[in-house]
Amino acid sequence: MTMKHCLLTTLLAGTVAAQAADYQYLTIQKNDGTAQSLTAIGLTITYSNGSLTATNGSESATFVLTDVKSMFFSNTKETTLIETTAADLDDPETEIYDLSGRKIGNGASSTNTLRKGIYIFKKGNTTTKKQVR
Repeated sequence: MTMKHCLLTTLLAGTVAAQAADYQYLTIQKNDGTAQSLTAIGLTITYSNGSLTATNGSESATFVLTDVKSMFFSNTKETTLIETTAADLDDPETEIYDLSGRKIGNGASSTNTLRKGIYIFKKGNTTTKKQVR
């Protein structure tokens, strides 16, 4: 590596570190719509055998790289709650969507057609993600 490349790499690393220091959390969003945030202070990210491990000393999380949709720094901690109950499956007023946003149907009409997976349930002003098992 030439001196120019070393200097450029050092400069870029310093810039990224300075920008990351402005944010409190690193959020990792998975393809299934779930997200997990870790405190960015003291954060170390390593890659090994197709997995990403993020640790900050008190928290640690490991993700398979093919399951990771995006990573970003923010000042809000995000955790995606996925309910595993099927309370709204029989309610005809509940609209059901897949994770791509396509409407699958309503609760009463879709009860027997939903395959195992994660869906978005919307009733009135309330929207939740639920896992159908």
